[in-house]
Amino acid sequence: MKLRYRIIAAILAVITCSSIFTLSVSAKKFAKQINTNLGISTQYAYEENNPSWLRKFIIKENMLSVDGIITEKALHPVTDYPYITDAPCFKEEVEEYAHYYTLDEESQRAAYIYVFQQLGALSIIGDPDATDQSKAEWLREQGILITPEQEEDPDSIFMISALYALWKNDFYYVFTGERLSIPPGTTLEAALMMYMVALDGDDRSLIAFVSKYFDITSIVSLEDYVYYTCLFALYTNGYVTSRELVTIERNEAFRRLAIMSISDAGISVDASSATDEEIQIKYMAAMLGTQYNVTLDPDSVFKANRAKTLAYYIIQRMAYEDKGIALSSAKYTYEQAFDIVLQKTNRFDLEKEFYSDIYEYNLYLDYFRETIYINPTPIDNAYMTVKINDKIVDLAQYAKVALSKEPVQTVNVNVQYNGASAETTTYKINVYQGIENAPDDENATGIVSGFGGNVSMNLNNTIAPSYDYLNPSLNANVATPNANPQVLHINEFGQLVDSQGNVISDTVKESLPEGYGYILNANGVVTIGKLDSITTTAEDSSSSALNKDEIKMIVVYFSIFLVVAASVAGFIYYRLTIKRRRTKSVRKAKQKKKDKKKK
Repeated sequence: MKLRYRIIAAILAVITCSSIFTLSVSAKKFAKQINTNLGISTQYAYEENNPSWLRKFIIKENMLSVDGIITEKALHPVTDYPYITDAPCFKEEVEEYAHYYTLDEESQRAAYIYVFQQLGALSIIGDPDATDQSKAEWLREQGILITPEQEEDPDSIFMISALYALWKNDFYYVFTGERLSIPPGTTLEAALMMYMVALDGDDRSLIAFVSKYFDITSIVSLEDYVYYTCLFALYTNGYVTSRELVTIERNEAFRRLAIMSISDAGISVDASSATDEEIQIKYMAAMLGTQYNVTLDPDSVFKANRAKTLAYYIIQRMAYEDKGIALSSAKYTYEQAFDIVLQKTNRFDLEKEFYSDIYEYNLYLDYFRETIYINPTPIDNAYMTVKINDKIVDLAQYAKVALSKEPVQTVNVNVQYNGASAETTTYKINVYQGIENAPDDENATGIVSGFGGNVSMNLNNTIAPSYDYLNPSLNANVATPNANPQVLHINEFGQLVDSQGNVISDTVKESLPEGYGYILNANGVVTIGKLDSITTTAEDSSSSALNKDEIKMIVVYFSIFLVVAASVAGFIYYRLTIKRRRTKSVRKAKQKKKDKKKK
């Protein structure tokens, strides 16, 4: 049974993938939302990225005001298929989710492998060329015990990759500013659990919870991690009392968490009398409903799953809930129903953002402009040449691009890779001019721009004006900043925080162009200025800050995976327990009959 508990923990990825990942299972090869090459967003999946792609494409309408410098223009993709999926892909995706929620033996195994594969893929952040063997060797150098057999075992290989990704990229340091010490001689699984537990935090962490209520100071096995995470979720959500905690066995804890998940989805369930079959189908309805943001009836889900028409049922719910359209299977085929949802709703529309593999976009300006500012960032700056309208531009900088008076005009961005192979990609931006002229006072902030040539932006060390968040107002006459200015960062909620994570302003702010940042002066006023004019410590470096939010979100997602996975554990353990009890009862009954006959 121990192996089953370990499998449970891994199911977390598949379950929470319901809100984070899109399974790449279509004939058209639609891309996952999180690509193995972090920072790259593509419409379709590829075995490898084109080296002449752009990683990011940021356009600003105006950079002479605070609002302009922090406002990124939306790019509207222009493509033959402006959707994130098609009918065959969606059907196969739904079937895969249903397969995982059915929880048969095969799905358990697949889910276990999947979670560590996803986490291990993050090693590309720091070392994209690392092999399984080099990862194992690096961990051994840190004192982790890894046997030769584990290097051959697929499950252990994914654990190696997961721990390597966390440790090599120093995720713990990103969160806390401190180094995590794992004693030499620690086993692979124990080390991975120690790292995950440490990432939970201090006062509100899992380890503080188990220490307080179970007198346990460390968690070194995956099955224990899942069990205590399950109890932690139940307790923090008010489903069990502190007095009950120590009395709840594993199977009961998992069952309660499953019921909690069902209830949170708005589906009624009797916690005292629900059978394992009822829990299973209601959980499937709850999770599919959460995944696709629709309300699903458990009985209908059960029937559709048996008839293999789940995708059609979900499409029907989308059409009805969004537009009040009733789609009858007697009138429309699945493909026709899917097309109606595509056309009548925005369920599957591409986001208004940049995709590396989509080469044409529409850009709509708020006002009539003579110039815009473009920052194209290639996948790799090495061996790259970028031209905007046939003019070479500096990489990782904003280029000032002149516009004509035409209502619609095209800006071409040519990206050429001259490395091992010669690759070229051209991105086409259709710029739609605004009708009204820009306000006369738009540059009241006093930001002054100067340009070297026609394309390379340089603010000439000019300090941007103050922006007082307590009394929002712009001040064009700002003296030199006071001594000891502090660079602020933007957390996952868009709030300005200092290097310790303390919130400086609740106002949601957007990221600034590369080279610029929010600066807190000694008098408490927040300004926008050039980062190269600010001296920071290693712990407060802009590079660490830029990585912090991205890495933190990834780890937060992974932690959520573990919490949600515990509910799946309930089904696996509970079903196996019930089945075993029933089998045992049948055997006892048969034995009694035999004994009576003998007498």
